[in-house]
Amino acid sequence: MKLDRLKLSIEEVPFKKSLSFVPLINKLKEQKKINGSLDIQGESILKLVEEKPELASADFDVNDVNRFKDEIHILMGYFFTPVQYREEIGVAATPFDDQNFYFTPKYLELYGNENLVVEMVEQKEQDKCFKTFSMLFYAYSMILKRYYNFELGIGYLFMYKVTDKLNELVKYYKLEVEKSCIDITYTGNLPELSEDQLHKMINNPLDMDFWLETLPIDKFKFSGFLSFRYVDVSQIEVISSLKSQLLEKSSIIKRNNFNQLEQNIRSLLELPNLKLGIIAFGMNEGNVENPSDFWHGFLSADRFSCEDYRGTIYEEVGIQGMPVLINDLSKRENPNQVEKALLDEGIRNIAVVPLYNEDELVGVMELGSNKAYDITFSNLRVIKDIIPVFSIAIQRTSEELQNKIEAIIKEECTAIHPSVEWRFARAASNLLLKKESGEPSQMEEIVFPHVYPLYGAIDVRHSSVIRNQTIQDDLLEQLDLVRNVVLSVNEVKEMPIYDQLIYKIDYFKDGIKKGLSSGDEMNVLNFIRHDIEPLFPHFEENGQMVKIAIQNYKNNIDPDLNIVYKRRKDFEDSLGIINDCVTTYLEKEEEKAQTMFPHYFEKYRTDGVEHNIYIGESIANNLNFDRIYLKNLRLWQLIVSAELARKAENLKKSLPIPMDTTGLILVHSQPLAIRFRQDEKKFDVDGAYNIRYEIVKKRIDKAKIKGTNERLTQPGMLAIIFSQEKEIAEYQRYLEYLISAGYFEDQIEYHTLEDLQGVYGLRAIRVKVKDGKEKDVLKLAEDLKIEN
Repeated sequence: MKLDRLKLSIEEVPFKKSLSFVPLINKLKEQKKINGSLDIQGESILKLVEEKPELASADFDVNDVNRFKDEIHILMGYFFTPVQYREEIGVAATPFDDQNFYFTPKYLELYGNENLVVEMVEQKEQDKCFKTFSMLFYAYSMILKRYYNFELGIGYLFMYKVTDKLNELVKYYKLEVEKSCIDITYTGNLPELSEDQLHKMINNPLDMDFWLETLPIDKFKFSGFLSFRYVDVSQIEVISSLKSQLLEKSSIIKRNNFNQLEQNIRSLLELPNLKLGIIAFGMNEGNVENPSDFWHGFLSADRFSCEDYRGTIYEEVGIQGMPVLINDLSKRENPNQVEKALLDEGIRNIAVVPLYNEDELVGVMELGSNKAYDITFSNLRVIKDIIPVFSIAIQRTSEELQNKIEAIIKEECTAIHPSVEWRFARAASNLLLKKESGEPSQMEEIVFPHVYPLYGAIDVRHSSVIRNQTIQDDLLEQLDLVRNVVLSVNEVKEMPIYDQLIYKIDYFKDGIKKGLSSGDEMNVLNFIRHDIEPLFPHFEENGQMVKIAIQNYKNNIDPDLNIVYKRRKDFEDSLGIINDCVTTYLEKEEEKAQTMFPHYFEKYRTDGVEHNIYIGESIANNLNFDRIYLKNLRLWQLIVSAELARKAENLKKSLPIPMDTTGLILVHSQPLAIRFRQDEKKFDVDGAYNIRYEIVKKRIDKAKIKGTNERLTQPGMLAIIFSQEKEIAEYQRYLEYLISAGYFEDQIEYHTLEDLQGVYGLRAIRVKVKDGKEKDVLKLAEDLKIEN
């Protein structure tokens, strides 16, 4: 339990408490009254109390414990049998106090061994506070049950970690409390406790000050004693810890993390000499392979090739898929060079365990010891529950290593945009100098401050709707084709099962016609592949007409995808043609625009093409920036957007599926900073304030005109979104010029937009793109005289 929210302003419990054996004596007397007799232990206790009436005192003096040491041992025999007394860690104490008056030998060994470190789990800094809280919690549980008929299930609150300083093995113990020998009395009137108050207490378990205020317990008295048992839960806790560790990133890559895993395995199996190894290991056509180059084994990866592991216990594990245990490697007949090398490393006892992920061998775990017969199959049964987690960890690690390899390839081989190459070259040079001088080195942050962003998008209108419709059309056609097959065979030989198949086909058709839901496509294809297509060989025995229907079905099925892929292909082809056209033209014009002033440019394809531009002095190496270049680039973007709209409209007639496009530009006048993100190998805006720009970009494509249900973006029109009034005036001048140049119709619409999630007060201009011939975009932009 974490204590960061614990509220407790007192250091000692506020109620009275006293040591007394009366509750135990009364309990035994009650049992004898009910049953007529007691066992030998119970009878001996009652006889002892008759002989020593001081033991029946309501307030037994703790100082008298030593005087009655033997008698108290007999009394405690009711809770600790002779075997338990010898073998268990136990103690008895006054109620809710630290005054222990009875101990088992194992308890004294635990706290008397200077080589053992005992600490409360997760409560190292707040032991006293947590103890007081726990005592109060236990006390309240007893009060609520006794006086308010409410059972407060609390499990256990105390967990102890015991570390052996000599071998660093760890054991965990939970503290079980026996509360049956406690009497509770109350002075005065019992406080009332409403159901609402009780619920508030239960809902605020860490606010013990609130509990004390709601139900004061200073008038209660607890008489009797508590007994405690330390229950070994090491296996449960260590396995839990291992699972948590293995689910973390780099759990088996970093040496410190791996050492902790090894130490936990040692504690789990109680083998201080144990060594742990993990290898990404697989079998490919009967051959040993190391697919991801991850190797954390007993022998270094470069010592032997995969071929050298043929005929070893490792190959045996890979072939059999079962653990292999060698009790004494030194006694193995005809050991190969790998096994000899293991002996040279001090490994005499070794177990190799296969690691599978989704029925695929992804690696092996090595457990080794310098002592023969140290590891047993019983040990392997103990760790069987964490083997799947090791498998996941090595699979994830292999994938991470593969990703790093791919990242290096991208880092070394992927071209950086020419406008910023100089900055990366400078950073790489600085890194190289630091490495050569032996200084701690890493790639420096690459940030371009005070740059102006431009964003634009050409999007396919209703692309998701069209995509779903093409999937519906293809599925319906495939169902019609397969229905014709079943009908043809049913005409030759009527059978009820064929009627049932036709009913199922019609059921799927009706559902798809109403609309495509999640999972519909997979359900239909699974039905066809598993319930109908396997029957084709049987169907073909029913004559030529059936064979023709089956062949017609096969002729309409895509041979690679094994589905009807017509309308979907038309959609993907149409979308690809539009995007290719937009991308080609955008890249050609952008290359020309770089001659105006260097700027960073990137594009990415979705169901359309979006582009980002950043311009400013920090990007242009050794060039002076002037806002004239920003205005020129804004005008260039408007002209390019108009030309793209024209091209998309002209393409429409030649597309397999005619599709409309929409144009969108976002204007942002405030400069921002962009930072190169090493993890994603791309530039992103930097700083919390600038993040708003990215949020707006992601949400404006769904923007609607205020007071209507009309989308701002419409086919054949260009929408320009603003957040500041002065931006509108600037773009109005550009549009007036472009209207006169024949790019747009002579009608500018001004709109206020509905608020979006986290985005408010946006304004927009919308203009209709005019048909016309392609012009020299760069010349138009440069010829226009723009005032600063």
